[in-house]
Amino acid sequence: MEHRRRLGEKSLARDGVLDLLLAPSHHLFISPHYDDIALSCGGTVALLARYRRYPRVAVVFGEEPPETIELTPFAAKTHAAWGMEPREVVAVRRREEADAADLLGAEVTLLPFHDAIYRGHRYVGDETLFAEPAPDEGDLPSHVAAELGLVADQLEETRLYAPLAVGRHVDHQIAFAAGVMLAQEGWEVWFYEDLPYALQPGARDDRLRSVGEPLRVAGEVDVSGTWQTKAAAIMAYPSQLPTVFKRAGIGASREEIDAGMREYAGRGRASVPVECFWRLDPSHTPTGGSSLSGM
Repeated sequence: MEHRRRLGEKSLARDGVLDLLLAPSHHLFISPHYDDIALSCGGTVALLARYRRYPRVAVVFGEEPPETIELTPFAAKTHAAWGMEPREVVAVRRREEADAADLLGAEVTLLPFHDAIYRGHRYVGDETLFAEPAPDEGDLPSHVAAELGLVADQLEETRLYAPLAVGRHVDHQIAFAAGVMLAQEGWEVWFYEDLPYALQPGARDDRLRSVGEPLRVAGEVDVSGTWQTKAAAIMAYPSQLPTVFKRAGIGASREEIDAGMREYAGRGRASVPVECFWRLDPSHTPTGGSSLSGM
């Protein structure tokens, strides 16, 4: 395993990607939900931690719902699929996130926003959860960006990582829009491919076409040296595994998850697993936030 790790890092160095990845001093990963970073780019987070870049994860939609909230049937059904009572959901998910963060070497910050299933009756089924965000939430991306606590003096030393919103979950689209706003303000933002949504055939390319503005590959990070760490971090979310991989037709065992994720990560690079990141094309002047955000 140590030999494979060194080979992966030599490959990174040869391609110039490692220097590019490590260039900023500060790395902040914007995570719509508690498991998104481990699933989508956990190998990159672990690699940054190995090189003492101290990656941080900001979980956006992880706030405890008010005790007085009346759960919709859709929210109750979701809790049942997770095998948890409403009062224990957030506490369990926070413990899972902490366990995964310890494995990856990341620090976690929780932002004060509720998951879509707790935001009233806007999202009451998959047909609304995986569609356009509700019209009255148009200002939510700017609130998310403001809560990240970014320091303007550190702009040149900071890279942000936001979801590309493959799969079009509304919370991912809102986080993507926040990333776009910050990129347009001058922050360096890399957009990661949302997994396991991207495992569905054509999902990533469909999302790239729907964004409405050109993006280009920012970097393909060889994560062969941290793949087992990423896999262990994914398995730290036992409450989520049966549901999140069901859409991709993958079982919840480590072997099944590893095979499905590795097949996707190895596309185009023989057997070398990579995590691909995108960024707005700097040669293009954005024409407006609505088409770019996908909202």
